[in-house]
Amino acid sequence: MATERPPSALVLRSPFVDLASVGQRHYPFLPVRWLLRDEFPTKDAVARVKAPVTVVFGAEDSIVPAEQSREVAQAAGARTIEVPGADHNDPVFSDGPELIDAIAGAIR
Repeated sequence: MATERPPSALVLRSPFVDLASVGQRHYPFLPVRWLLRDEFPTKDAVARVKAPVTVVFGAEDSIVPAEQSREVAQAAGARTIEVPGADHNDPVFSDGPELIDAIAGAIR
């Protein structure tokens, strides 16, 4: 959506490179790329975003590996906020200071 309607700023929380990459990690025995209809190519799309991007993610994310979020951030030339020890659904990602600071910094 950010490529079609450019925002003033964009904050991504635990983004994956593409849906198949994260699916393959959890289901290595399935041909995930063949089964998916929607690719959700986050890394490719975010590289075309013209707004400042901030990526917030947990270092111990068990759903979306931290390396995928780092890869998305690099493609976007984004500011990164890595929360040490945080997993994907930890409360820090709903109301923690890291997320609040990322959003506040993006809108300044």
